[in-house]
Amino acid sequence: MPGRVCRVRPCTVKPYGERLAGTGHTRSGAWSDALRGPRRATMMPLMPVPDLDIDWMSVRAEATRHLCEYIRIDTTNPPGGEEAGALFLRDLLARDGIPATLHDAGDGRVSVSARLRATHPDGGKPLVLLSHIDVVPVEPEHWRVDPFGGEIRDDTIWGRGALDMKGMAVMELLAFLLAKRYALPLTRDILFLAVADEEEGGHKGVHFLRKTAPELFDAAWVLNEGAYGFREFLAQPVKLFGLGPSEKSPCWLRLRARGRPGHASVPHDENAVARLVRALSRIETRAQHARLTPAVDAMFRTLRARGLVPDAFDVNDPGVLEMLASADANLAAVTRDTISLTGVRAGHKHNVIPASAEATLDCRLLPDTHPDRFVEQLRALVDDPAIEFERVLAHDSGQSSLDTPLVKSVADVVAKHYGGEAEVLPMLSPGFTDSHAFRAAGAEAYGFIPVLLTRDELATIHGHNERISIDNLALGTEILFDVVARLAGPPPVVAARS
Repeated sequence: MPGRVCRVRPCTVKPYGERLAGTGHTRSGAWSDALRGPRRATMMPLMPVPDLDIDWMSVRAEATRHLCEYIRIDTTNPPGGEEAGALFLRDLLARDGIPATLHDAGDGRVSVSARLRATHPDGGKPLVLLSHIDVVPVEPEHWRVDPFGGEIRDDTIWGRGALDMKGMAVMELLAFLLAKRYALPLTRDILFLAVADEEEGGHKGVHFLRKTAPELFDAAWVLNEGAYGFREFLAQPVKLFGLGPSEKSPCWLRLRARGRPGHASVPHDENAVARLVRALSRIETRAQHARLTPAVDAMFRTLRARGLVPDAFDVNDPGVLEMLASADANLAAVTRDTISLTGVRAGHKHNVIPASAEATLDCRLLPDTHPDRFVEQLRALVDDPAIEFERVLAHDSGQSSLDTPLVKSVADVVAKHYGGEAEVLPMLSPGFTDSHAFRAAGAEAYGFIPVLLTRDELATIHGHNERISIDNLALGTEILFDVVARLAGPPPVVAARS
């Protein structure tokens, strides 16, 4: 099938399997030889899995090369065109003798899946490594580099999708390939799945797959986007690896006001634009109250245990929770049902009162808010039968348990690699992901991108100058492989840091 592929520029990294100059063996004892500058003091090297002779420096180089190439494939959605990205991933899998299946939803909207079969029976349902191929649009005039150039600057890979979420896809791909290359004795299948159309709601992606390939959703656990790690918190240096058991649910609405058209020189009381403005004003000034959900409660308990939030901040006290939410936009987003006005359209001539006017609202609901009840509350608040409510996109994101083998495995891996210097931080994502489709099918799905980012790096997600350091790409690949090895095979013994 034809693909739409952007420029391809060579990455200046060595191919997989080639020894790095100066190491003298297949695995340097640590990453520290590759780290530069002040990061030496903040990122501890990871220890290898002792029973697997993995050349992590070559894996680092391979991951870097693949991410550069993947970024250069323009999969902006809209319009999508994920076919080229799916073919790229299929070809990489084929190099290791792994057959992949393309799932074509039409018009270049293609997803790809591949499966490693369990070598021991009765190990349980599969582990899914989930990512999406599409990326959000860019405003290239605001970027310091070509957003689809896959350029390396200062040991950092720049380009749209570096964090959301082609970087994670490469980490998952390498974890998947390493399981095959080193013949891990699998007690359950591992499924690699990269899908189309996540950024526009998944109609040509996970929802298409649920209808056409329901076997992909018969899973125990899913690892996906939805939580990143942090290198700093409230101006303090930290190592916090986010783990997201849930995210807010979308409830995108279109409000349409009907009225009586006429000549603007003769005003009347049935002006559709005025009706819409009154409705939006009532929505904008509605009363809001913060409340805790399980993931956010667990997040605050973890932060308090680490001394990052004072003990006096009892978030079970509604007044304290309201104060915190009012002081921080991110906390407000994960403790309230939010509404953002994202568009207004009305009229076609200055001196004509139009017959209709419409607005779009991006509503994000906490996991325990039912969308039907939410919409009915808005109808009652607007209190105007001439205002129509249309749901453009809505689903229940669901909630996964924080008491599962996957959560324990993540905590064990972080503890063994970092000792007491790092913590797993439960979190609720204010955005939604494709994980909801797997939770609806009975799987436990989690956001877990094991990198440690600064606030400046986090701000590039869906923004300008998106990027990921090669250190973080390598860090995420090794931690993710360790988690996968524990969940899908006999737990390898990982030496604690000295």
